[in-house]
Formats: sequence, structure tokens, C-alpha cells
Amino acid sequence: MPVRAALALSSVFLTTAFAVPLFAQTPPTTLPFASGAFICSYTGGKVSPDVICSPTTSSNRHAENVVDRILKPIGLMRNFKVIECSNTDNCFATVLKGQRFIVYDGAFMQQIEEETETDWSAISIMAHEIGHHLQGHTIDGRGGQPIKEIEADKFSGFVLHQLGASLEDATVAVRALGDDHATSTHPAKPARIEAIRKGWLEAEAMYPKSRTVIKTPTAMAPKPINTAPAAAARPVVTPTKTPSQPSDNRAMVGCVSGDCEDGTGVFVYPTRERYAGEFEEGDKHGEGVEYYADGKVKYKGNFRDNLRSDYGVYYYRNGDKYAGWFKNNVPNGKGTYFFADGDKIEATFKNGQPVQ
Repeated sequence: MPVRAALALSSVFLTTAFAVPLFAQTPPTTLPFASGAFICSYTGGKVSPDVICSPTTSSNRHAENVVDRILKPIGLMRNFKVIECSNTDNCFATVLKGQRFIVYDGAFMQQIEEETETDWSAISIMAHEIGHHLQGHTIDGRGGQPIKEIEADKFSGFVLHQLGASLEDATVAVRALGDDHATSTHPAKPARIEAIRKGWLEAEAMYPKSRTVIKTPTAMAPKPINTAPAAAARPVVTPTKTPSQPSDNRAMVGCVSGDCEDGTGVFVYPTRERYAGEFEEGDKHGEGVEYYADGKVKYKGNFRDNLRSDYGVYYYRNGDKYAGWFKNNVPNGKGTYFFADGDKIEATFKNGQPVQ
């Protein structure tokens, strides 16, 4: 299913899920929680551990569809129940008698959608709570902790990237609801935003979004990649050591050589694509080269905070090439797009598109 169609369908499911009552007006059933039960609320507010809507009530199928769409990009199955509990003014993950739950207040979710003017806010909240379950936070017996919130936020950022959200979309909920001050269970808002950013950028590094729509590629075999910089172009420094991938080292993933925290190193992604160049605080930062899984050059240029920035050259699989200025991973500024058939466009680009 195309990404746009999937997102539209996800939006319909989500809006319906939080607008339609989960079940008939049955009074909530009082059920005792085990001592020290994990209850993570997205905002860090108080959630009573003594009352929860009855898990015997049929769950909201629409909400489950939304949850399943969040899980689909990472290939996991739902291992918890999704129920609605009104008047909780929150969304939280918890465990009751060995059964995992995600409990949400439909009015709360609808309110945050209206406040942020996007349904990404509700989706990111749900993804955050799902992250708690999938990472075992709800069953380790240690209760709520700031590090768990950071991990769940990072998971949310990764998943929203895979669903098609921008980095701004992925952080809209925590910007609206996060606390400026840290608590015993939740980090301060800046730390949570940074965790979401890390997750989103990690997904971007593995599965880059291609937003450049110039011309339908010519149906022809790609021309050999010319890695020599154009005479008028700003030169790009290539790392002194070109990464190699010996046959007995193909299973290696992660930092395979050098310093991938604050220095120069080689990092291999699960997709078998590689990056060789400068790092700062674990992010691609400085000059470096990205390689496709087959070893051919993908991008040669500069990075800032894990994103292609400033001057660089991007080599497309079909033989096209863009040489020019980047911002936020896509062409922004003056540049030239070279087509595999010999045509080219010299223009000022904005968000990947030529504007003049």
C-alpha cells in the first residue's frame, strides 16, 4: 500500500477509534493491581492503580487496527489488549494479573489532536506506550524510570518515521504535553524531544526518505558512477581509508572500525549500507561517505547531526546524480541534478524540489 494511502487510512482509523465509545456504558470494574505494578502515563501525571475498565469487555477494533499499523513497519505482533477508560485524562501502559494493557482516554486523545491540529500527536503517544510493552518495561518489576521513558520516546520516533511522519510531526505531542522539569519517573521535555529525534534519525539512516521528484528516470542501465568532483564544485574530503567488507565479516553490524562516537569510524547498518567518516556524540557529523549495500557510493559530502547538510553529491541507483547544497537530508540551495540520459537541471532547490 502506498505510504500516503496507508497514512490516510491510519488517520481514519485513529479518528474513529478515539471518537467512538469503546463499549456500551458499563460502569468500570474495580480490580486490584499487584503491589508495585508498572503504570506509565505519557504525561507523567497521576493514574490511580486501583481502578481500570474491565478487561472482559470487548476491545475497540478500530483502536486495535491503529496499533497494528504502528507495529507493522517493525514486523511485530500485538501482545497486549487495548481498552478505553474515560476520565483518566491520559494514555498509559500497565499490567494486570499477567495481562498487558494499553489504556487510553478517548476524550484526552481527541483533545491533543485538536490542540496540535494533527493526528500524529495521538499516534506518537500510542507508539510510546507500545514501546514500553515491547521493551519489557512493564514486567521488569522496577516501576517507572526516566530511562524507560527515553527508550519509549526513541521507539516512538523510529516508528513514526516508518509511518511517514516528519521529525516535527514525531515530536509534536511531547512538545505540547511534556514537562519542562524532570520528575522521578519522567525526563524533562528537552531530553524527551532529543530521544524522539534520535529514534527518527536512526530510522532515517536505515531507510532514507526520497522526497526529490524531478523527472521519471530513463529506463536504461545506470551509467558508471563518476566520483570525481566537478571543477566548479567545492571539493569533498573522502576518509583516508575506504571501508572494506571482507567475506568473513559480512555478519558485522554497528561500529566495525575506528571511533563512531567522537572521531572517525565505519558504521554498518542492518541493511548492509555503510557510513565512513566523522562522528560527534554518536551522530554522523562532519565529512563522510555513505555506501549502498553493494559497496557503491551513495552520498559523499557533509553531515550535521546525522543529516546530510551543506555541500555534497548524492548518487541515485538509476544513474542520476545531484551535486549541490543540502539541508535536513534533502537538496536545499544551489545545485545541479544530472540525469542518467545526459540532461541536467541547474537550479535553486527547496525541500528537494527545483524552484528556479
